[in-house]
Amino acid sequence: MTNGLIPQDIIEQVRTTVDIVEIIGEYVRLKKRGRNYMAVCPFHTEKTPSFSVSPEKQIFHCFGCGKGGNVFTFLMEHENMTFVEAVRLLADRAGIRIPERTTEGSSKEELEKLHYAHRLALEYFRSLLHSEKYRERIMHYLKEVRKINDDMIDFFQLGLAGDEWDGFLKTALKKGLFAPELIKAGLVLRSEKHDKYFDRFRQRLMIPIFNLSQKPIAFGGRALKKGDPAKYINSPETMLYTKSNVLYGLNFSRQFIREKNEVIIVEGYFDLISLYQAGIKNVVASSGTAFTAPQARLLARFADMACLFFDADSAGQNAAIRSVDALYDAGIEVMVMVPPEGEDPDSLVKAQGPEGVEELRRRARRYLEFRTQSFDVKKQGIIAREKLIKEIAELAGRIADLTRRRLFIAEAAELLNTNEQNFYHFLPQASGKKSVVSDITPPKKIVDLESDLLSLIINYPEHLDMVRDKVAPDDFQSEINGQIYSILLTADDSRDPTGISALMDMTENGRLKTAMSSLAEKDWNFPDVRLAVSDYVKKISYFKRERIIDRLKGELKLAEEKGDSDTACRLTEEITELIKRRQE
Repeated sequence: MTNGLIPQDIIEQVRTTVDIVEIIGEYVRLKKRGRNYMAVCPFHTEKTPSFSVSPEKQIFHCFGCGKGGNVFTFLMEHENMTFVEAVRLLADRAGIRIPERTTEGSSKEELEKLHYAHRLALEYFRSLLHSEKYRERIMHYLKEVRKINDDMIDFFQLGLAGDEWDGFLKTALKKGLFAPELIKAGLVLRSEKHDKYFDRFRQRLMIPIFNLSQKPIAFGGRALKKGDPAKYINSPETMLYTKSNVLYGLNFSRQFIREKNEVIIVEGYFDLISLYQAGIKNVVASSGTAFTAPQARLLARFADMACLFFDADSAGQNAAIRSVDALYDAGIEVMVMVPPEGEDPDSLVKAQGPEGVEELRRRARRYLEFRTQSFDVKKQGIIAREKLIKEIAELAGRIADLTRRRLFIAEAAELLNTNEQNFYHFLPQASGKKSVVSDITPPKKIVDLESDLLSLIINYPEHLDMVRDKVAPDDFQSEINGQIYSILLTADDSRDPTGISALMDMTENGRLKTAMSSLAEKDWNFPDVRLAVSDYVKKISYFKRERIIDRLKGELKLAEEKGDSDTACRLTEEITELIKRRQE
């Protein structure tokens, strides 16, 4: 995994210097049991300890809930940290100095100036909000129109951009910043025509956007002047702010989301603020755009369930549809809360209070139920049914995880009372061609065999060379096993450290980390490991050959049905040759 901020050799130095037993021991009571340490798992409720920490491998794994990883993963999961934050925390503890460099060759000084500019902007906007010139008018809007109380105004650090063209610019210049730096921060613009600089935000209510470290990194500006063509103006992307990686309000709500294992997703800033004020704090805002994969993966660190709570109008419901694939792909179950006609989360909570929202949550439907609830299969014609199947298939095609995609299609087929294959015909990758072999889950015995081979390689990496020449990642029928094998090959090719703790940092996928920790925890006592590895390789090669034979038989059947004798003859020869190899 690349982090963009910290050199890989420093990460490795931190990893090998700190002791995972010492770090985790500060959070849970560890007791020595054999070579490992055991504790009650901090990630789920249990009475009998099933949480294991290996000082030898520098990893943890829970045999109850399946959580696993290295020392960085533990801090990321338990303390809601980013990878970089976890590395920096442990580096500080170990007395390891991290070079003062950041992305794209920028210096730390440049990044700090951007942070400083945003802190100044936050102070400036907040001071204007309470100034004699604007206070009465803006407070009337916030308190009487928006119904936001003083505590929430202060908590969310709302502010105001005044009517001066360069009010913030002049303030920032006095504080030691320069116009080009403020342009990089997205707070100032330059007029090419007049060769002058001016504030990006004017006559707007300012909503600061924070990162998970509670630092302001961007702003949303809500128009106060009637008739303004741009209701909202938001900060552009900068070194501090990448919109696709940030969710408004997550810095405030992450702990509440984790406690409930559920997040309510709304569209707007004020939807979130109103819900939070009403005591519904497990909420984030998508800022009116479709969820991106990074945003969904970020949420997956805190919750397994997402409730989409958008406006009742068609635009709001379309926004819900645009967010589904990324959430499912990140491993988050999706529910939909539909407010009454003409309502949105902000207006609903003001009219009905938290009880109204909770009642709506109880009536929430799984996404596919919501999408098909008004679709009467018996009354709809063929064209309408085909259109909906295509829509759902396109959505399913954007779910990269194959197991989740299959389950998504299976549920849709059941709800629409149709065959699953009708969806597979329209999957984007199918390109309209009929699939010869159905997309099914591989047998458990094959997955177990593949997992055992990977476990042996992870525990005895010196035997990887005898596997790599005979087994390719595509030979694994389990997608996740194939991905783990690819990581092992990549680490070996790049001469990166191959210890399991280091391997885990080569992926951001939590499922992969958990699977890898589980594989590393297996104990092997073969008298001849090399012979065992060779035996597993032969079995995987056998099942690969059988899979090819099955595929060729399917193609042979299609060729015979079409009367294509040349193709049928060729396929028969290939199948016969593969069957002969069974005896080798």
